[in-house]
Amino acid sequence: MPEPKIPSSEILDRKLDRYPPFGFDCGRNQQNAFLYDRAWPDQAESLSTTYLFYVGDALAAYATLFMDSLPLSRRERGPIPYQNVSSLKLGQMAVDRRFQGRGVGQYALGFAVELAEEVSDRVACRYVTLDAEPDLVEWYAIHGFTLNRLRQRERRETALRHQRDPERIPVSMRLDLRAL
Repeated sequence: MPEPKIPSSEILDRKLDRYPPFGFDCGRNQQNAFLYDRAWPDQAESLSTTYLFYVGDALAAYATLFMDSLPLSRRERGPIPYQNVSSLKLGQMAVDRRFQGRGVGQYALGFAVELAEEVSDRVACRYVTLDAEPDLVEWYAIHGFTLNRLRQRERRETALRHQRDPERIPVSMRLDLRAL
């Protein structure tokens, strides 16, 4: 039987202010390593900002954000006259195994989108972008994200040139804040 959803009122968000506490494990080595090896040094250098999400005293999730520029093909941009459009990038997001499937990831994603909307009110920010692992594309699509066709086509071509499997590369996705 699945664990019950955690009410948003029980999730506390906090901006990272030092190295994160040990014990977090999302089951993905790359995201675990980023949290412990890069999140604080990158934030100290103003390269990204990481937010931690707690349930009680347990670190349940994290999200790392930074500014991005999204290249769009003519077809993708519609009436937008510019090829590169400002966005907030969700560079990393992970949920500890103990809290997966309980709404914490959805809360963290909503936090990132709300922050992008706040930024957009003061400085142009049209999209939230991210690079989804192939097994998470459907989850992000359910939450309104669509494929960045130009960026993904470029990535596939690069993967093929380097003899990597293009089906295993991260998928570039975006959420249009104006569509919310």
